[in-house]
Amino acid sequence: MSKGIKIGIMIIVVLLVISVVLINTMVNSNGIHSNVTINGINVGGLTPSQAENLIKGKIEPTIDNSVINLKFNEKSWGLSFRDAGFRYEYKDAVTKAYNTGHTGNMFKRLAEVIAVLFNGVDIALDYSYNDQYIKNKLEQISEEIVQEPKDATIVLEGESFVLTDEVEGRKLDVDKSCNLVKARLEAADNADVELVVDVVQPEIKRADLENIKDNLGEYSTKFNAADSDRTHNIRIATNSASHILVKPGEIFSLNKNIGPRLAKFGYKLANVIVKDELVPGIGGGVCQVSSTLYNAALLSNMKIIERKNHILPSSYIALGRDATISGDYIDLKFENTTGYPVYLYGEVRGSWVKFAIYGRNDNPGRTVKIKTEVIKQTPPQISIVEDPTLPEGTELEEKKAYTGYVVKSYRVVMENGKEISVEELPLSTYKVVNGIKRVGTKKADSPQVEAEDYSEAQQ
Repeated sequence: MSKGIKIGIMIIVVLLVISVVLINTMVNSNGIHSNVTINGINVGGLTPSQAENLIKGKIEPTIDNSVINLKFNEKSWGLSFRDAGFRYEYKDAVTKAYNTGHTGNMFKRLAEVIAVLFNGVDIALDYSYNDQYIKNKLEQISEEIVQEPKDATIVLEGESFVLTDEVEGRKLDVDKSCNLVKARLEAADNADVELVVDVVQPEIKRADLENIKDNLGEYSTKFNAADSDRTHNIRIATNSASHILVKPGEIFSLNKNIGPRLAKFGYKLANVIVKDELVPGIGGGVCQVSSTLYNAALLSNMKIIERKNHILPSSYIALGRDATISGDYIDLKFENTTGYPVYLYGEVRGSWVKFAIYGRNDNPGRTVKIKTEVIKQTPPQISIVEDPTLPEGTELEEKKAYTGYVVKSYRVVMENGKEISVEELPLSTYKVVNGIKRVGTKKADSPQVEAEDYSEAQQ
């Protein structure tokens, strides 16, 4: 072997030895390998503890001073990273950085070291924060932002309607706003966040109420104004059912609107029907209000959902056209099927109670009539009871008798004088009530004639 070859071999061996030593040094280094960064901060050549101290020293002050401004219009609320519980997982990142080129067999470690030398590697810091705190913070802010929408209003004053405009509401979208805040935290970005606030539209707008201009139907009934307690009850119930707006498709409930008929709500004693008789009861007279409103609803072509007639005929309204309510189990209900809102107006004047329903009449040539037909009549029986305590010829009604009826009612819709529909309404059945009459049998006392004294005459 020539001298030159020997020298070449020696050089190669030396280079191999040097390479092995360098590789071993690189692979088995106690520090993080060169060209390794954590969140962009170079930690190459540092021990894990040195690397952790370095990145903490650079990042923690930034977190301490990071505040996200949550903004809406001119208002702003601060949310600090610290209050949100934001923190980085430094140890996990440092461990990953150190393990690069330090785990596995030599060939794996060498491959990782070479790859890092040429391409570098950046390890992202994992983070965590208190999601519930952020949501709670936004819920608190929501209370300052929220504004309930206000419906437009309508009131009949005299012969004219007075309208007010609607007011839009607003509501913080907590979920969407929360996602924006979390995106800022995750990017370690303390830029302002514009909160997501939704506009809440009112249900009733002025444009809807402007359709209320036509009297769709009205009805009045007469009562005895001298009966002050009954009149008082009629007035309370009428006021409670007046100035009511019924939206398209909405079902009106009289019970719901006038509430319980109790003394604590101002109702007084007046005659009510109990067990086939008229007896004093709290709220007597309210059924005249329901019957009057029922007829206004019929004439306005409202869809009747619930109606029940009285057990006995009513003196203030024709057979088949009354409507009773009782407690919370017998109600008067009707549905607004006009496609527009309607307005209920009731008033008491003198000895009359009236209800009118206003809305939009797209067909002024259309009218509604109510027809009734007695299909069965049952006269009562009167029991005669002889009463020796009453003078002969005297009659006393102990129990009032009522004729029983079965009545059919129809709603007839006319258009330009022609009948276009006939709707059969719920049957009305009035109970026959037998009466009792007491007849006096006591005889009148015979007049006593004084005996004449004939003694003197004979003298």
